[in-house]
Amino acid sequence: MTVRLLSIAGILLSGWLLYQNATGSITYLVGCGAGSGCANVLGSRWSQWFLIPVTAPALALYATLLFLTFRPHRTALLAVATSLAAAAIWFGIVQAFILQQFCPWCLAAHTIGLIAAISIFRQTLKSTPAANPKPSRKKQPTPTLPSAKPGILAGLAASSILILGQIFGPIPQTHQTSDLTLPPTPTSTPSPTTPEPVHQRGSGRKVTFLTNKIYHLDSLPHLGDPAAPNVLVKYFDYACDACRDQHEDLEAFQQKHPGKFCIILLPCPIQRSCNPNLPSHVIDHPNACTLARLALACWRTDPASFPKIHYALFARPTLDPAKALETVTPLLTKPLPQTWNEDPWINEILAANTADYKRINVTTSGQLNYLMPKLLVGGTRMLHGVTRTREILFQALEQEFKLTPP
Repeated sequence: MTVRLLSIAGILLSGWLLYQNATGSITYLVGCGAGSGCANVLGSRWSQWFLIPVTAPALALYATLLFLTFRPHRTALLAVATSLAAAAIWFGIVQAFILQQFCPWCLAAHTIGLIAAISIFRQTLKSTPAANPKPSRKKQPTPTLPSAKPGILAGLAASSILILGQIFGPIPQTHQTSDLTLPPTPTSTPSPTTPEPVHQRGSGRKVTFLTNKIYHLDSLPHLGDPAAPNVLVKYFDYACDACRDQHEDLEAFQQKHPGKFCIILLPCPIQRSCNPNLPSHVIDHPNACTLARLALACWRTDPASFPKIHYALFARPTLDPAKALETVTPLLTKPLPQTWNEDPWINEILAANTADYKRINVTTSGQLNYLMPKLLVGGTRMLHGVTRTREILFQALEQEFKLTPP
């Protein structure tokens, strides 16, 4: 009965996660991690096996286990138990050491599987000799259960197929590209009461994307030389795991093409306390607003040290506010003002970034696309989410800017 109840719980939980995936309710999870880690785990490459959500075989496995509780078959039960235990160990390793993020729903599913596996092992591996009511002078052999080896080996084989398929199989697509043109915004003559939009405010070099969107390089956080021949604009969240991945990829790309790119960095937190434009199904990223505000305050205080600050705030796992402040303080060459969190410019830039988030989520086809990060790569061309591999990103950018690989 214990195994039966556990299998029903596994069916319900796996079925719910599969339904969320099938209906697109967790599409936004690809690339953006909630503080709990659910999004990062369910949106990672490890959530699929040959492009099939791993919740599908999990559902089939629990359904098989439920059937076997009514029609027991020792070898099959051991195979299922071994598969559940191995899967729990494997995905625990993935979350702890590869993603360094944990999904409570996933951990619950694996805990159910592990408890069910232990129960099956305890019940099927213990040998119960048959009673011998009539004593006999001839020594009777003790009845033994059939060998457990076939079932365990079958379970290990199935688990190996899962693990090898995830490592060497096709990697799911995690990004999209679109051509997006923003409608023109009303213009007025700048004055003390009607200043220019914050993204284009200041004198010096300005670049235009999306036909009508202007960015001023020197006044906005950036990496690289503002005079570089090529400019990228990145909307991102410090609490987003895929944003962290793309940050590392872009760092490698700049090293591959030194001096050729300037990347404008516009924090766009996925948290409602500073981003009112999030759709209802998107889960808040705890501390995202604070990390963005801290980064912008460091930029305003000490632009020369900002690259080091930017790298530090993308630590794994995501920093909490106290740890983030402790981390960035020694990296600054100028002290951060005590009132850094009250700078009106920070509120203004975050309001502009999050307003852009609402507008650029609508593609030319009219479809909504909440994948993060969002990278403007030239003109009206935007990349949503992180690419499957670093090589794909490099090829896309080199083709866009007509660069010859060194």
